Amino acid sequence: MEVNNMTANSSLISKEQQLASIRKSVNLVMPKKEAEAFLVDTLKMASTLPKLRAKYTDVPSSKIPKLKVKSRQIREHTGDEQPTGTGSIDTPQVPYSVRKVYWDEWIKDDDVWYNNTARGDDVETKTIDLVQGQFSVDIQDLLFNGDADAKLADGTTPDPFLSILDGFVKKMKASTIKTALGAAEPTIDDFVNHVLLLDEKYLNMTDLTWIMNRRTYQKLVALVQKRPTTLGDVTLVNGKLTEIAGYPIEVVQSLQSGFVALTPLSNLVPVFTRDLRYKRTADGATAAIKDSTYHILFAYADAVVLELEAVAWMSGDKL
Repeated sequence: MEVNNMTANSSLISKEQQLASIRKSVNLVMPKKEAEAFLVDTLKMASTLPKLRAKYTDVPSSKIPKLKVKSRQIREHTGDEQPTGTGSIDTPQVPYSVRKVYWDEWIKDDDVWYNNTARGDDVETKTIDLVQGQFSVDIQDLLFNGDADAKLADGTTPDPFLSILDGFVKKMKASTIKTALGAAEPTIDDFVNHVLLLDEKYLNMTDLTWIMNRRTYQKLVALVQKRPTTLGDVTLVNGKLTEIAGYPIEVVQSLQSGFVALTPLSNLVPVFTRDLRYKRTADGATAAIKDSTYHILFAYADAVVLELEAVAWMSGDKL
């Protein structure tokens, strides 16, 4: 009996010792280098954001260079030329202005303990991983789907999440290069023909990519599988659709319906300042009754589309 009590007491002490690390209140303003590293690690947990070239800055609003592609700038040299240049290298810029965002949650001590110790993980490290993982999902959703004009179902109240900022989708919709499918079901030919809308200089970019949601992707897979023969305009690998008209596909988690775009991934730039704060507390009656710690993460972000001429997008009720 005493042995069992000793074992139980040892387990309780061990549990309390490990949970003590996350019960310590933290109000951390991260140094710039550490803040950028934290953001890089956070974005790695998202599905699509790691593939984009994020910009980290110390300035909340400024401009970043546009995506520009020019060709046929070489001329014959005769010796009589004037050093005027060709104007092939310019620095047009696109403005950005970050918005302050935050993610917060109560995390139960027992959930942390049982989920992490079962795998032999460090409690504090895995709790930070959880915070980063949840933040990464939301920030990707916001950066793609954000719309400052978004409203709730009543048509008047601003959507508390989507209205924070204008995301990539809304900004890409400003491009005049568009295929409107209306109420028609999409076909493979619609996608193949859509490619021809882009200027050839963009078609030659190595990161030109289809951006779509999971529903549209699954429809296209079904269409390809029903074909009697492969026509060479799509590529199936082990039942997965990897390319359409020679360009890879990026399925963006939680991307809104009715939208597909063909654009270089380098055309989409998430912007973050190195102003990052993480706060955690287990103090007070609320934390005690919840047997939980409260976590909150503050960051500053914006979504920038560098070149509208490099965006060809599709709209349709069935996308």
